Amino acid sequence: MGYAGIQTMLLTYKMRKADKEFELTQITNEYIEKQSEYAAVNDRLTQIKAGLDTTDPDYSYQVEKLDEDYNNDLAEIASWEDDLQQKQSNCETEISMLNGYIESWSKALQTNIQKAHSYGPNASG
Repeated sequence: MGYAGIQTMLLTYKMRKADKEFELTQITNEYIEKQSEYAAVNDRLTQIKAGLDTTDPDYSYQVEKLDEDYNNDLAEIASWEDDLQQKQSNCETEISMLNGYIESWSKALQTNIQKAHSYGPNASG
């Protein structure tokens, strides 16, 4: 394969890798956002519980309902985080694979350049 073909393949893989690295950055940012939602859910629960009237006959029911909602919110966040972790793992795997392709095509380019510029008695061919 000629220089242009090898360089094209090399650039294609580098661009794909850059896209995957950008996607990984976005996933990381979403993951951080979900972590902050844990804190927000906890804060909201604490504030609501603090505002409840402990003498209200429905106090126990209200606390149960709040705890149930809290657990549902946490389960939803955890599920979303699991999805993000899977996407992150997939991106990291693909980036690793692309690094291998890039290395392979870089070596192919170097080999072609060396073969094309070999002169004299050591030249093969």
